[in-house]
Amino acid sequence: MQLKTVSYKRVLNLGNYENKHLELFAEVLEGDDEDAAILKLMELVERNIRSQIGKEFQKQILDLEAQKNRLSDEVYYLKQDLIKLGKIKDEPPKEDNPDIPFEAGETSSEGGASLGGF
Repeated sequence: MQLKTVSYKRVLNLGNYENKHLELFAEVLEGDDEDAAILKLMELVERNIRSQIGKEFQKQILDLEAQKNRLSDEVYYLKQDLIKLGKIKDEPPKEDNPDIPFEAGETSSEGGASLGGF
């Protein structure tokens, strides 16, 4: 049997019912090693389908960080408007650190010791 064309297709599940397809074709000339051609296609597809995903995720991360910054600015300016209207007191801004679920120096609600030095 004479093998003339080989192909390799990969479907990558992106989540949220989305998939990415990448398929490559190659012609195998007489005397070429068909197994080597298939292996080369497999390597190319696997390497390239994931590299593009990483770039897409990086772009999404940058877009979300920019959106977060815009929203933080909007919250700041809206708070300033409320202060001018006398609706809230002027308070120093709190640091946004989601890794710490409590304020330093507070005691627990059950009368425990201070966690300030922890």
